[in-house]
Amino acid sequence: MAKKFVKYSVVDAFTQSPFKGNPAAVCFLEEEREDEWLQAVAAEFNISETCYLTRIADSDASLTATSNPRFRLRWFTPVTEVKLCGHATLAAAYTLFSSGLVASHIIEFVTLSGVLTAKKIPEINITTASNLPNGENQDGYFIELDFPVDPTTEFDFVDTSQISEALDGATIIDIKRTTIGDDILVILTSGKSVAELKPQLDAIVKCPGRGIIVTGAAPSESGFDFYSRFFCPKFGISEDPVCGSAHCSLVTYWSKKLGKIDFNAYQVDAFTDSPFKGNPAAVCLLEEEREDEWLQAVATEFNVSETCYLTRIADSDVSTNCITANSNPRFRLRWFTPVLEVKLCGHATLAAAHTLFSSGLVASHIIEFVTLSGVLTAKKIPEINITTASNLPNDENQDGYVIELNFPVDPTTEFKSVDTSQISEALDGAPIIDIKRTTIDDDLLVVVTSGKSVAELKPQFDAIVNCPATGIIVTGDAPSESGFDFYSRYFCPKSGINEDPVTGSAHCALVTYWSKKLGKFDFNAYQASPRGGVLNIHLDEENQRVLLRGKAVTVMEGRLLV
Repeated sequence: MAKKFVKYSVVDAFTQSPFKGNPAAVCFLEEEREDEWLQAVAAEFNISETCYLTRIADSDASLTATSNPRFRLRWFTPVTEVKLCGHATLAAAYTLFSSGLVASHIIEFVTLSGVLTAKKIPEINITTASNLPNGENQDGYFIELDFPVDPTTEFDFVDTSQISEALDGATIIDIKRTTIGDDILVILTSGKSVAELKPQLDAIVKCPGRGIIVTGAAPSESGFDFYSRFFCPKFGISEDPVCGSAHCSLVTYWSKKLGKIDFNAYQVDAFTDSPFKGNPAAVCLLEEEREDEWLQAVATEFNVSETCYLTRIADSDVSTNCITANSNPRFRLRWFTPVLEVKLCGHATLAAAHTLFSSGLVASHIIEFVTLSGVLTAKKIPEINITTASNLPNDENQDGYVIELNFPVDPTTEFKSVDTSQISEALDGAPIIDIKRTTIDDDLLVVVTSGKSVAELKPQFDAIVNCPATGIIVTGDAPSESGFDFYSRYFCPKSGINEDPVTGSAHCALVTYWSKKLGKFDFNAYQASPRGGVLNIHLDEENQRVLLRGKAVTVMEGRLLV
């Protein structure tokens, strides 16, 4: 039987000079191999990491809705498989780019730590120093890896003498523990101490955690922010020459220490497929939780109806982005108006899901959000006809997939006040058929004579502020030729929103009313604000859930620098 030869390269990563940086073996497999074989080959190479690439076939790639080339990527030290490795990922990307095996400038790797991306970018100045340590030459393009943050927690051991002894008696300023890698992050007095440290490897093996990351502030004249080293003898690596994954934790510490923090922010128009329509929401991707005061200040600065904040839940980083994982990626999600935090917001949840799906930050078709209203899910589903009308109000185009949100029903109760004149006056004298009160948001749901009345209504905001509720939802039958079941609008000046352009959460109450009124469970709804928005809704009466379906479009993308 003929032997199947495996092509491989040995690449020095995080350097442009041979025999510097960190070496990795990159092996190309035509098909998956047994773990025992993979480990044996890694032991034979006997370098810090050996990685294995297997191209994901076109049929597999289509399942993940991406046009970028995809490879399965696994990393092995001489003694074990690891969940994340930076320098071997860089080596794998470099090999693919330089060999011409991919034409794209972006590669996606499906790994035990989710889907990681490698991108070719123009050269940047890594340091302003005239001479880099070890004389690395920085000409040519760079490869940018997009990795998950590895958050740090407090180190809960009172006695740190064991760690100090393992580090040859080095003076320790602080100790943290990493979440994904389960490493000990040790901060020393200076970068000079880091460079001169003589590790006691036998003692490091006995320390808690997988390995020890040592770091300190770089000398001012060096052109660097910090120095670091990584010792991991438990995994067959006495000292890793350059450890990319360790920097996923190092940056969380030094970002706070040096005040160098920025993050991605997007502005997304929700419940529409056309820019400048639907309801705008700011979506901020945070690497860690921030103080409420800061969150509110940023929301006030954006000054749109809702600003939402996403923080990945660390436990989900390891498995949930992998296309073969059993569980779904999870994020903490909070919503703020310009003046306060709210418990539930539909359009900002849709905007958040759209951002995660469209940016490639998740590979799954389902995302779970942990919120003040429980765990909410967002799912990519095939396109549906949201309306049968030939022309949607405000010309929304409904091509492509839609996102389905799974929200709790907001039950309505009878409005107990006999005098409704105050509410009628706040709605410019509109004739009122019925009034209900919602349970979750404590809004008034006001039913008027027709959808036309809803659309033409001129709210009196000063009077609405004085009404006995958080806000007022106004609704009426849609015109028969419109293709919709009902129209609505939502006014909430108490929360800093005179009129919300499209309100997903309000429809969690609206469907309970219209289901009884129309005797159905599926609806096409139009929110008749000046911007307008379209929702397709299903009421799951048995489980008391509402499925809100809609689209979104990103109109702005940038970075917040404070």
